[in-house]
Amino acid sequence: MKETHSTRKKEFIELLSPHRDSLYRFCMHVIWDKNSAEDVLQEAILHAYKNFDNFQPGTNFKAWLFRFVINKIFDCNKRLKKDLQHVIPCQEWDIIEHLEKEEAYASILENPSVFFEKVDDRIKDALLSLTSTERMVFLLKSVEGFTYKEIAQFLEIPIGTVMSHLFRSRGKLGELLAGYARKMGFVRPTP
Repeated sequence: MKETHSTRKKEFIELLSPHRDSLYRFCMHVIWDKNSAEDVLQEAILHAYKNFDNFQPGTNFKAWLFRFVINKIFDCNKRLKKDLQHVIPCQEWDIIEHLEKEEAYASILENPSVFFEKVDDRIKDALLSLTSTERMVFLLKSVEGFTYKEIAQFLEIPIGTVMSHLFRSRGKLGELLAGYARKMGFVRPTP
């Protein structure tokens, strides 16, 4: 017996509900414009619903949804001709500065959803200084907890490229936010 439209709609909504906040948070932190993020999320969910017959039950529904969101973000970036690819020259630092930056990074990510809700302009600017792909890889791995393999599939890039984007994004964020993290108490001041 063929499923009715209302049954499929109900199933889709039930599967979607636990992931709405995560999807919205991801859109906001990649796009940083509430209206655009809401539009992208709405378009992505509608597109996912239209393609729900292609979803394989028993597979990762959250990952399946994120694929639609990422595609819509790419579409949005193309439409708005956003070029967020700023190059920040890497500066050498001594080992103590390096360890401070690693500690700052780890401390900030202990509870990323709470942290990102409270971001100020300095953190927003640091995230926006990442390329769009670096920012997506960083958020998908560090905040959403996807595996390298899942991220590689979402972005259609090799796993090694995912790893290098993550390494570069963490380095850039560490460089840009070490002083801020120390000032805000995420890192103990050096004696």
